[in-house]
Amino acid sequence: MPHNPIQIEAHALQINLKSSIRHASATRSQSESIWVKAHRNQLSGFGEGCPRSYVAGDELESSVQWVRDQFADDGLRFHSLADVIKWTKENSERIDEYPSAWCAVEIAVLDLLARENGCSIESLLGLDDGGRQGRYTAVLSDDKIWKFTHLVDQYMVRGFSDFKVKVSGDLDQDRRKMEILQESGAQHRVTDMRIRVDANNLWTDRSAEAAKYLKALNGRIFAAEEPVGPRDVEGLCEVSEVTGLPIILDESLCTRDDLRLFTDRPGKFIANIKISRMGGLIRALGMIEELKKMGWPIIIGCHVGETSLLTRSALIPGHAAGPSLIGREGAFGDYLLEREPVDPVLKFGRHGILDLQSPYYLKTADGLKIIPNDNWKIGSGMSCRMPETGNDDAPEILVLQMPDRYKIHYRVWGKPEGDDVLLLLHGGMSHSGWQAPLAAEIRSLSSHVTVMAPDRRGSGLNENRGDLGSVHAVIDDVVRHIEFLKRSFSRVHLAGWCQGCQYAAVAANRLEDTLASLILLTPGFFWNERFRSVIRVTERIVMKMLSEFHLNPDPSLPYVPIPMDATDFTTVEKWLDFIEGDKLKTTMVTMKTVNIMDEIQEMSWSAILQSRLPMLMILAEKDRIVDNPKVNQFLGHLFSKESRNRLFRIDSGHAIQFEKSAEVATDILSFISTCQPGLSRQT
Repeated sequence: MPHNPIQIEAHALQINLKSSIRHASATRSQSESIWVKAHRNQLSGFGEGCPRSYVAGDELESSVQWVRDQFADDGLRFHSLADVIKWTKENSERIDEYPSAWCAVEIAVLDLLARENGCSIESLLGLDDGGRQGRYTAVLSDDKIWKFTHLVDQYMVRGFSDFKVKVSGDLDQDRRKMEILQESGAQHRVTDMRIRVDANNLWTDRSAEAAKYLKALNGRIFAAEEPVGPRDVEGLCEVSEVTGLPIILDESLCTRDDLRLFTDRPGKFIANIKISRMGGLIRALGMIEELKKMGWPIIIGCHVGETSLLTRSALIPGHAAGPSLIGREGAFGDYLLEREPVDPVLKFGRHGILDLQSPYYLKTADGLKIIPNDNWKIGSGMSCRMPETGNDDAPEILVLQMPDRYKIHYRVWGKPEGDDVLLLLHGGMSHSGWQAPLAAEIRSLSSHVTVMAPDRRGSGLNENRGDLGSVHAVIDDVVRHIEFLKRSFSRVHLAGWCQGCQYAAVAANRLEDTLASLILLTPGFFWNERFRSVIRVTERIVMKMLSEFHLNPDPSLPYVPIPMDATDFTTVEKWLDFIEGDKLKTTMVTMKTVNIMDEIQEMSWSAILQSRLPMLMILAEKDRIVDNPKVNQFLGHLFSKESRNRLFRIDSGHAIQFEKSAEVATDILSFISTCQPGLSRQT
């Protein structure tokens, strides 16, 4: 039995949503969770909570700070479930203030204790393991009619029959949504459709108006959620009595004291139980036992943006509810979230069913992944991590102004003058910050080499993101940066990564006598067929949409998506987290920029063949973007045994600066050391 305390780490977790979610209380385009790690003796457990100021009064920043203030220094001296239960009972008022924060801590601790005991969380809690499955509700937010219709079709095709609709207060629009549901249900032969509406406290202090509206909605509704203000007992009872509908209590039911407010009151009620809002599993299970005694129906709810970790945790109270359970919400996984720091991602399948009692499978970038039943027998069965926030080694960020007064931001790792400087150009959707791991490695191996990485015009910290300006401007930017550096350094080594190699080749062709060497990292001179086909399809679709819908976009605005996924660059989890969370990456470009990119790629082909500079090229064996065989066919003759040029192949994905930064740094420094005066040109 371990006797040292459990160490607690807490961080904010904010993940981009694939589409914005709207309802009467908020519009959300990003998740908002508190993410907790509990670790002891080489074992770790993870937990999550979703603070919502409009639900329980807690919010993210203060919740994270609360956990750090309470537990970060001394940790938790818990050695058994009894210790957790005891703390929960003794600190009820503190949990009421920060229920989501404690929820995250409690789930993390239960996960850790279960792993220490070699059992599942269910077994640790004294529950049976037979409830790891459920059928989920389709949730339709307050969207425009076209988007609402699209989502209804998606759900119907997947076999859903249970729907929750967020109402807007616009009666004509909400009636139309009910009609769309009924029409789509008839088309897809759904005979057992069930609809409930969620008003998210839309009619605060207007219970009569709420009741009138719900009666006029003309939908086949079986219940209404939170039509008036939270804990407005009289108003909620009135709406239920007038409409005859059960009222689903969400924000109105956070604690057992809230439950007592509705004891022996007129009307019918359904409880929506969210683990995060309840303050953890133990309190949620206790609330469920009370509700079962009262004969109330139960829905296991979720907050927008919950990860698969809370989906997994919510299976426990769902099973505990037994016959009282009438609905589940959640299990959206990567249908909604861009990227979770959780493996496996849990999401509903056909008919809204998530079943972990059978082998669970999901599609990943590496193909079909199958999770065996035994996976869930230890802890939560989830493999979690602290999300990568990115560390650029705190470089100095400076600005170089071009003749047209455009300001180019660039990062500097090292001294402002000296013998050798490496000017490193980034790829198409990235920026100079992506070169930080490589720059840090180079500096750790050689303090005499300075690394500088500029943001390309229209990228990163620069203005007009997504617009390269012109072919001449974007190449001149590189040329002038080289000339600027030559004033302070004896030797300027120009490097490019991915698309940056194109710009490096063209600029080097103009300043060959100024440069000491040319370094090509996973050079994007030729895209592989998979990536080229994606680019072609994207461009065709954009042009077709402009024509079909008679659109006339401002040519100076970026509206063409860059068709790249994080997994195109790497499959390493921490770097996938970094890419997904990067707010400076370029995701849309102007149509003019698309043409500029194509032109510079073609210019780079002749430019690279004309280069007489000493050249280093590094190819990634697992590159999903670059056509390595074609690059080798086109440039291979430049790397003969008689040449001083060097060609290396690395077992890595495209982003070698992430996956193999130490190896790449060593190769670059070794190559630079050979590029001394008198050795700087090939014969």
